[in-house]
Amino acid sequence: MFGTLGRTNRPVGGKLNRRGLAAIALVTVMVVPVVAAQAPAGAATGGVTVTNYTDSTISSPERITAGPDGALWFVNGGSNSIGRVTTSGTVTNFPTPDGATGITAGPDGALWFTDVGHNSIGRLTTSGSVTEFTDPTINMPGEITAGPDGALWFTNQGNNSIGRITTSGSVTNFTDPTIASPASITAGPDGALWFTNFPLFSGGTGTSSIGRITTDGTVTSYPTINPTSAFPAGITAGPDGALWFTLLGSGSPSAVGRITTDGTITYYTGTTGLLIAPGPDGALWFTGLNQNYIGRITTSGSFTSYTDPTMNGTYGITAGPDGAMWFTNYFGNSIGRITPPRPTLVPYGGAVTEGTSGTSQLDITVTLSAPSTQTVTVQWNTVFINGASNVQAIPGTDYTPASGTVTFPPGATSETVPITVLNHDLGMPYKLMVVSFHNPINATPGGYWGLAFGFLVNNSG
Repeated sequence: MFGTLGRTNRPVGGKLNRRGLAAIALVTVMVVPVVAAQAPAGAATGGVTVTNYTDSTISSPERITAGPDGALWFVNGGSNSIGRVTTSGTVTNFPTPDGATGITAGPDGALWFTDVGHNSIGRLTTSGSVTEFTDPTINMPGEITAGPDGALWFTNQGNNSIGRITTSGSVTNFTDPTIASPASITAGPDGALWFTNFPLFSGGTGTSSIGRITTDGTVTSYPTINPTSAFPAGITAGPDGALWFTLLGSGSPSAVGRITTDGTITYYTGTTGLLIAPGPDGALWFTGLNQNYIGRITTSGSFTSYTDPTMNGTYGITAGPDGAMWFTNYFGNSIGRITPPRPTLVPYGGAVTEGTSGTSQLDITVTLSAPSTQTVTVQWNTVFINGASNVQAIPGTDYTPASGTVTFPPGATSETVPITVLNHDLGMPYKLMVVSFHNPINATPGGYWGLAFGFLVNNSG
């Protein structure tokens, strides 16, 4: 995507800023990096769990993507290589030609990356075999993404264009006057590609904007706010049918933005980030680079910041196959994993009108505050409280006592437990029964001490 910070072997204004965005990040929000102390794996912070993975081959890691093999793949900016880390933390390193920058999983079961050092596009198989494709129109390629047409699309920062490469290596280049130092690119929900224009990279020329390009090359540009001091950086397709992007800069406000496919932009101030990706929890997650945090913003705009001692130059971020977000620590030379906050389990209750005889079923509803990618379980049982009000339903007389386990499959947010009601004249308008929900797995308890209340409504005579 953007250039990187830190490659000192390239002059400013020349082929340096293969890592231009991060370099700009250092200019605009620079603080001298200090290597953070390592925290033990599994350190908890703010309702999430952070794990840090180190290896001698990890060197200034930048972009990261989920691979086709169930592992995470990342660019090592400091060692001209691409790394692979399994969800258990095992790291393998694959040397590449100089200059790998962006990386994505391709439609052909391989990893594709941009090679700014050779003005080429690379293909890396999961076994480590590298192929490079060149073309005269490839000029300082930045970010790369799989397109809706079975090809790969990438940004050319060096000649203000968008490139397309087929899996066989055929390159097409698209230009337009509104394309100005394109940085990040993503496939949109509308069958087009969306990208950020980061003109500060080219000395401030051009318009700070979000661009859209169809697969036949038609370009539309949507200007963004504060074009002289805040520039759109990362961009991704959100779970709500819109595109979400970060704004990076020294001016105010820096923000996370949302743009609909018809070009309507909403800004959420007080949140600044570098790269952004959708999470398994229906929210957007982004990195903070020099702020050393991971940010999370819901589609309604609620922002949370997570910190941990091991976060040191958070850079790339992606959703992993294990229901967690994976990110790179550029300054910390490590790979991080952060679990989304667990949903809250909220018991509600239910009501049933009794019949004159036989039994009825009372369904007690229990919900999750948000869908989870994991299976959530919780134990439950009916409760009788001695000495409580005479409106309390009596087990064996008013209902059959019961217990069990509720299971929420991944994505489910509402379940019920059935209580058998013994129909008869209650002798009063209603009675109340209590169900306790406790010991949730992969969720946090919520509600009124985990209790749900069921109403038995009299309907006799």
